[in-house]
Amino acid sequence: MSYEYKVGGSLPPDSLTYVWRKADDELYHQLMGGMFCYVLTCRQMGKSSLRVKTMRKLQDQGLACASIDLTAIISSDLTRKQFYADIIDSLAESFNLLESINSFKLGCRESDLSPMNRFNKFIHDILLKHSLLVDKNIVIFIDEIDSLLRLPDLANEFLGLLRACYNKRAEQPEYNRLTFAILGVASPYDLMKDANYNSLPFDCGYGIELHGFQSHEAQPIVEGLKLKSERPQALLDAVLDWTSGQPFLTQKLCKLIVKSSDQIPLGLESEWVEKFVRSHIINNWEHQDEPEHLRTIRDRLLRQKNRSIDLLKLYQKIREKGEVLADNSVEQMELRLSGLVSQREGTLQVRNRIYQEVFTSSWCQKALGELRDEFAVVEPEFIQTLAKLKDQLLETQIRRVAEGTSSDEVIYEVLRQITLKLGDLLKADRATIYLLNAEKTELWSLVAENQSNEFLNIQVPFGEGLAGQAAKIKQIINIPTNVYDDPRSSLVKLADQKYGYQTYNVLVYPICNQSQEVVAVIQLLNKLKADNFESEPLAKRIKKEGFNRDDEEQLTRFAPHIRRFLESCQSCRQASRKLQATAALAEATRSLDGSQLDTKEILQRVMNAAKNLMNADRSTLWLVDEEQQELWTKISQIDGTLIEKRIHINEGFAGQVARTREPIIIPFDVYQHPDSQTAKETDLETGYRTCSLLCMPVLNPDGELLGVTQLVNKLNLGNYPDYNPASWPQAPQKFKASFDKNDRQSMQVFNERVGVTLQYAKVHERLKKLAEFQSQKVVYHTLAMLSQAVGSQKDEELYSTLYNILEFMMQSISKLLTVAQTDIFILNSDKQEFWSIIPDVNNANNLIEVIIESNVNLAQKLLNTGSSLVLNSISNLDDPWFKIGVRSDLRENLHNALFFPFINSEGHIIAVIRLLNKLIDAPSLNSDQINNDGFTAEDVEQLDKRSEFIIKVLEGCQSFHQEISTLQKQRATDTLRAAINSVRQIGFDPERILYTVIESAKKLTNADRSTLWLVDDHDSGKLWTKIPRIDGTLETFYIYKNEGFAGKVAQMKKPIMIPFDVYDHPESQTAKETDQETGYRTCSLLCMPILSFDGELLGVTQLVNKRKLGDYPPYHPKDINDIPDYLKVSFDERDLRYMEIFNNQVGIDLPNALNKS
Repeated sequence: MSYEYKVGGSLPPDSLTYVWRKADDELYHQLMGGMFCYVLTCRQMGKSSLRVKTMRKLQDQGLACASIDLTAIISSDLTRKQFYADIIDSLAESFNLLESINSFKLGCRESDLSPMNRFNKFIHDILLKHSLLVDKNIVIFIDEIDSLLRLPDLANEFLGLLRACYNKRAEQPEYNRLTFAILGVASPYDLMKDANYNSLPFDCGYGIELHGFQSHEAQPIVEGLKLKSERPQALLDAVLDWTSGQPFLTQKLCKLIVKSSDQIPLGLESEWVEKFVRSHIINNWEHQDEPEHLRTIRDRLLRQKNRSIDLLKLYQKIREKGEVLADNSVEQMELRLSGLVSQREGTLQVRNRIYQEVFTSSWCQKALGELRDEFAVVEPEFIQTLAKLKDQLLETQIRRVAEGTSSDEVIYEVLRQITLKLGDLLKADRATIYLLNAEKTELWSLVAENQSNEFLNIQVPFGEGLAGQAAKIKQIINIPTNVYDDPRSSLVKLADQKYGYQTYNVLVYPICNQSQEVVAVIQLLNKLKADNFESEPLAKRIKKEGFNRDDEEQLTRFAPHIRRFLESCQSCRQASRKLQATAALAEATRSLDGSQLDTKEILQRVMNAAKNLMNADRSTLWLVDEEQQELWTKISQIDGTLIEKRIHINEGFAGQVARTREPIIIPFDVYQHPDSQTAKETDLETGYRTCSLLCMPVLNPDGELLGVTQLVNKLNLGNYPDYNPASWPQAPQKFKASFDKNDRQSMQVFNERVGVTLQYAKVHERLKKLAEFQSQKVVYHTLAMLSQAVGSQKDEELYSTLYNILEFMMQSISKLLTVAQTDIFILNSDKQEFWSIIPDVNNANNLIEVIIESNVNLAQKLLNTGSSLVLNSISNLDDPWFKIGVRSDLRENLHNALFFPFINSEGHIIAVIRLLNKLIDAPSLNSDQINNDGFTAEDVEQLDKRSEFIIKVLEGCQSFHQEISTLQKQRATDTLRAAINSVRQIGFDPERILYTVIESAKKLTNADRSTLWLVDDHDSGKLWTKIPRIDGTLETFYIYKNEGFAGKVAQMKKPIMIPFDVYDHPESQTAKETDQETGYRTCSLLCMPILSFDGELLGVTQLVNKRKLGDYPPYHPKDINDIPDYLKVSFDERDLRYMEIFNNQVGIDLPNALNKS
């Protein structure tokens, strides 16, 4: 083969100029070992050549290899079906399997398999089993993986499929023969947006880093330079000094040198190469850049206007400092993918001298100036960004609720993003958005940055400082010059002195809601010139005239959009705080495994977790001593020792809470409160300083007072010195903060959980009296149950913990009373049914829930009388109590039974224990052990003695069963989010899009039917929809906005929920008329508005006929007056909350769909 430098594209596998690098060895050996590999780096670094060379070498070792170029497959209108079909065809062609897959394709066409599952089947049935491949290891290279970024949902799915192939290796060894290598210009972050990291292959794969050619590696290139110089190595070193081994530039420069007619002076190779590089590459580079390389880098830097400024600023910083520490931030990864910089020894540096000479500081300044000019007229883009971030925030909230986790970081991040964008748009050097707290006592911000790019926690009392004053007077404050001379700016001057900053001008803008109440304040510092350069001192960059009327008007235009966005932030923050309380309990209950289940120890652990998550300095638990009518606790001293402190149950703040059972929240400073004497006396004894306080009762599930939690001193975020007791009574800066309404709401949720935990600990202590019960085991499983209730979402684990409790009690009672089978059925009063958890008769490893209706036969009798029932002769074996959950060996051999109801302190039955077949001795399955005398009054008495203690445990089981239902509903929101995401990929008309989404909502709320009423385009006073008739055809219906339930919802923009039976409702005439026309019967209804981003009515969702849970047939009425029992139920508050989240999402997506149509 002739010797030739190749510029651009892949080098042939036998190219004489191919440079073998460390990456070649790594990729080859990792793939030989069956490891999934990914080569994700910038363009023109030799990825394709690496693939070609590695593929040839693997084939030489007997491996079967194929390569898929996704750019030849991906298009904007590509469907999933087409994508996977093309992948299958490509692989079949590469492995010579085209003739072998005809029958496979035919079978797929006749099946209901999804496109992805067809590909899975192709891998399993064809690729891994075909005679041509069955004895070979298989490597599939997937090049240009970044093409998938145009179809993000497909990217997540496809990469998840690759991960699934890896996961199958444990159970299906044939998958060990299959591995993949992906190559492209993307980061793992880009490829796994909106995906679960654990579902994608990167955490189980091997990343290959591609570096530039090193001098000792690049010897194949030297050969060509021998034609131009007697010192080819010196010439190569001079080339590498400019290119740093960047493959494209190195090959290009060598090719240009070899083609040049110039003579290279001996010993002056370096000087000659510098002159040559400047004349042939750097000078007039935009015109000389053929094949394109430098323009590709430029275009990637500038392609996303909202991101380009950040990238250019980062690049400028690297140029100025020479390097910056690598932190794998999104901006750093994006800049690396441009090729402009590379990571070396933990720092980012400009990749080579050519880039440094082309992309100079002046070029950066010019590009930044042009971008900022564009941003001056991009108000619509800013508003779209607000909508996008709000969308992102809501989706994150849905996911957090489903996962049972919380974090304020997402809220702070979107606030940070919008604050930075607002500052850039208005050309302010600094921007801060303050939000007003729920009590309207102070403004807070966690997005204002200092010069170290750290978050600052700023809290401004209402009415103080410029932001506080603007909030109070509800007027703009604009100080164009001499800020420090303005008497309103005293706090600005103090802050600047503290942080080493200078404010030249300031604009403060209050954001009000529709009721003209302030919800937030925007503060902009230092208006910048349009052509300012960040390398210059701040004083030279300032626009002397400050902010003007145009800036105020621009903020006025933004204000409604910003307000709605900030209200969403506040709402999400409140939801996050509630979830944090659950997280605190989850952490505390997980730590209980090592404890001795002592009441004080449990609560101390729980409160420590609460203190950390609530950002309080101290927490105290006051326990109730009922006999002494006192509250007592252990208080830490300066030397770390604990002393017992007791107060009368009516004394101090804790006593007041114990007496009233109402929370107390006292902001900074507690010492100013008229009832602070006890706090002062306690501080005097301990040397502590109480500044703010949140005090709340802890009640058990029955509403009895167990104690009082007391959180002391909300902490300011930031680094502050430890509290010095010698400074008492002076308040330290770190304690000058206050608990708020959100903290109180979170602690309320938290304390409810604490009450349940303590209740179970007390039950444990009581059960110790029953020697035959394994008491520690009971409480251990009870606490484990609570831990899983907040920390796990798998039904198997949830039911397993519940079954552990019930099984332990049933076995103990069976032994106590010598019976063949004992079962506990707990009443669900809402659904009028008894339930229990038993092993599946078909698979003993699985647990199932069984139900007995409470309004039939024996169940009805037990509820009516509330008395135990002894049956020593069983006549009616058809009764559900003798069929459901009865062991198969006992069903035809039942002799006697005892039913004992457990009644709580309010006189209500909460459960029934069923005892079958009284035995002579120990429990046995043999019928000859039956005690023919049956059950006696003594058996009833034995149960009656223990009922007080058993009831507490059963109440816990009852609550936990409700918790399972809650978690199942939370999990269902994942399905909703998936449905919403899938809708965005459907290119159909609005009716089809909303039909897809509303069908998902119907399933998740267990409704029989759903309808979408849309606002008529031609007459906004009307709604229209299409309703299926009995024969399956669709008929269009119109109603006015004040007509029927949907019309009233459209008129009021508020939901309507009507329980069974809708026909009893005084305003059901429209529903009856519609039913009469369609032949359907409306029994229950949930009707809710869909609003756009700015509150405009788009339509109404109408869910019809809540169905009972269970395997019931589809509803096809022959007579609309004949209503099946499974429709005699109603929608509930949970359905209402769920549909609120659902409709918020629909309101975001629907306008786009309507515009496209």
